[in-house]
Amino acid sequence: MAKSANKLTKTFFINTLIIVLTGFIIKILGLLNRILITRLLGTEGMSLYILAFPTIAFFLNLAAFSLNISTSKLISSSLITRQYSPKQILKKSLKISFFVSIIAIMILLAILRPLATKWLNNAKLFFPLLTTALLIPLVGISETLKGYFTGLKKMSIPSVATLLEQLARIAFGIGFIILFLPYGMVLATTFTLLALSFGEMISIIFLLFRLKKQPLIHFEKTSGETKAVLSITIPNTLSRLIGSFSFFLEPICYTGTLLALGYNNIAIETRYTIINAYAIPLMTMGSFLSFGIAQAVIPHISENFSLGKTESIRYLIRKCLAFSFIPGVLLSLVFYLFPLEFMKLIYNTSNGTAYLRPYVFLFVLYYLHPPVNAILQALGKAKMLFVTSTIFNVLRVIFILLFAKIPFIGLDSIFWAILVTMVLSSITNIIQLLVITKYRFDVRLIINSLLLIIGTLAFTTFLGHFFHFSFLIDVLFTSFFFIFFAFSLKIISIESLIRKNPRST
Repeated sequence: MAKSANKLTKTFFINTLIIVLTGFIIKILGLLNRILITRLLGTEGMSLYILAFPTIAFFLNLAAFSLNISTSKLISSSLITRQYSPKQILKKSLKISFFVSIIAIMILLAILRPLATKWLNNAKLFFPLLTTALLIPLVGISETLKGYFTGLKKMSIPSVATLLEQLARIAFGIGFIILFLPYGMVLATTFTLLALSFGEMISIIFLLFRLKKQPLIHFEKTSGETKAVLSITIPNTLSRLIGSFSFFLEPICYTGTLLALGYNNIAIETRYTIINAYAIPLMTMGSFLSFGIAQAVIPHISENFSLGKTESIRYLIRKCLAFSFIPGVLLSLVFYLFPLEFMKLIYNTSNGTAYLRPYVFLFVLYYLHPPVNAILQALGKAKMLFVTSTIFNVLRVIFILLFAKIPFIGLDSIFWAILVTMVLSSITNIIQLLVITKYRFDVRLIINSLLLIIGTLAFTTFLGHFFHFSFLIDVLFTSFFFIFFAFSLKIISIESLIRKNPRST
């Protein structure tokens, strides 16, 4: 049992490390891509890009159909129980993806023209939105194949596929902007979004190549794979669709309400771009860590849940929350201390700086959201998450409409709606996790975390008062101090993740 537990923690650590490191590289590349796109397209092009993205996200969530999660969860548990055949799970998932993609494309084409011209009040969005039709089927195939390898705990394969996807997206995106920008902003933005499809194609080619090199795992005399896949994908997809549908409605409600209240269309689109292209992306920049941990933990929680190892589950929860919380706090600290410097460094603008210092620490909760949701999903609480997600996504749209009518909020209604619902939904899901797993936070760790934040702020203040380095040098020293202090206070510990054996019950 000790060997099994030790293997569990080592495998979890290695898989998480692979995903997080790959995610870090992808995030850096994505940041570079965002910087180049922002500077090449300018505010006008970014407005088209950002206004189109909620629609793209909605249809991509529909196309993905949560097949990554369902395939990963079913395959990882089936390797223990042999209830379903991994080969059949993959086959059935690809068939489901095909039918869902056809439906999604038909819906997109049916609503495309009124969506661009009437709902979003910008006819220039027609061709950028049309690129989604090619992307839809590619995402379904890619997510299913990644889920298969994740379920086998071969995290390096989907991680490399995602890395190749990002590299191809950047290469094609920047190339298309340079090539087509002389012919107009609409054409340049359209081909920039088309680069997403080229990235998915490269990812699929790599995944198929790796799939061909090894035989599919197959168990004889199994049945019910389609029903099992749908039982996970439907509630998860409904939950995601409500979230992405509310995201889809955000620019429609935001622009429509503010136009009716007499605000200028240019002012509305500019503020929407500042909030969604500059402020919020900066405050959530480290979310790749949380999503990487969430992706890695699903098969491990699912496997331990199947074996009834409650103490191992709690152990994994503790590590997931710690390794999501600490990076979120560090990034929040440096953005709080140097908001203008980071905004100018990354986006070459001061737009959005005003949102950082007052609200950045609240976004630490955002970093806990993905792993908490993933753990609840792996524990079979998808329906509960669906209800919670539905409530808060509906509230977000309602808040956009209500806050717009408050004079001192007005154009910031979408920011406040996002902030309030993010905080409330994160707290709600954390409470649900505590109740279900009977997990309890260590008071000592909470006190040490507060000491870590206060100590880091004091150190940086001291550094700035007595020395006059550039802000990047200050950030470097602050980060080293923070990480050293976090290890000293034993808030995080790589050694415990590798060596400590969680008890099983």
